[in-house]
Amino acid sequence: MDITNDNGISLPLAVWLLHDEYDYNNNEKYISATSLLKATKQIILSKRIPSSDRTADVVDFLASRFGHAVHDSIEKAWRSDKLPSMMKRLGYPDKVADNLVVNPSDEFLAANPDTIPVWIEQRSIKEVTLPDGTKWKIGGKFDMVLDGRLFDTKTTSVYAYLKGSKDDDYGLQGGIYKWLNEDKITSEHVFIQFLFTDWQRSQSKQNPNYPQHKALEYPVVMPSHADVESFIIGKVHELSRLWDAPEDKIPDCTDKELWRSEPQFKYYSDPEKAKDPNARSSKNFDNLAEANAHMNEKGKGTVVTKLGEPKACEYCPAFDICKQKDQYFAQ
Repeated sequence: MDITNDNGISLPLAVWLLHDEYDYNNNEKYISATSLLKATKQIILSKRIPSSDRTADVVDFLASRFGHAVHDSIEKAWRSDKLPSMMKRLGYPDKVADNLVVNPSDEFLAANPDTIPVWIEQRSIKEVTLPDGTKWKIGGKFDMVLDGRLFDTKTTSVYAYLKGSKDDDYGLQGGIYKWLNEDKITSEHVFIQFLFTDWQRSQSKQNPNYPQHKALEYPVVMPSHADVESFIIGKVHELSRLWDAPEDKIPDCTDKELWRSEPQFKYYSDPEKAKDPNARSSKNFDNLAEANAHMNEKGKGTVVTKLGEPKACEYCPAFDICKQKDQYFAQ
């Protein structure tokens, strides 16, 4: 992959942004829990672009590096020798604080029955076999499991939380981790640890639905074991069937997968202004029937439909070769 720095990111930050210690698995028949949630078209087309043909700017790594930095910092805190004293300062009894052990071995657990294990950044892999004999490896590395509860840290915008559009994905991702780690995860919920990147104190005072702090725990119910397994097998079966298919035979990404916003219907009292992309509309509607009714009531004007933007496209590694994207941008 060729790296550019067209935005002039400083050298200290550029080196940090390019530093990556993630343990990638390049096996073609391996897929991670997070990748399983992606659109089939995105997964397949992304694999068709040789790494040597890809280009990225260092600024493109900002969001992922920020997220990784938070995860690394949390792990460092839990691995600290000061963990028992911090737990006691938080009010936990000695028998809890002094027996917490991060990622203990089976031998250690057997020899120390009072141990309270804290599982952090543990990767697990399971193999599934499709009816045609094709074998896929499913893997995933969860953030933390404590007392049977799965914790998943998300650095995101307040809008993403308020909209709630990713709750199903959070639950399914947690369900896949539980499917991979039935011996460690026993809770029916995944506990999302939100860290909001754009939180505003003023908004928290004005809006009761706005998160009251920059950090928020948000429990999400996970699907059943049977539903998770059915999803996994169905997904890898579809990937196997379409792996070498031409793009027009691969299902298009859905509006949800594209993070596509809802269309807007713009009413212009002066039809000439509708021809100017910089002109402001007289009134906007979420429903075409309401927009037309308003125009008929006024007895003049025109209604212009503004299609929702497929916001996920700009982050997709298959952007350069995707024909579905070309159709949207042509519109």
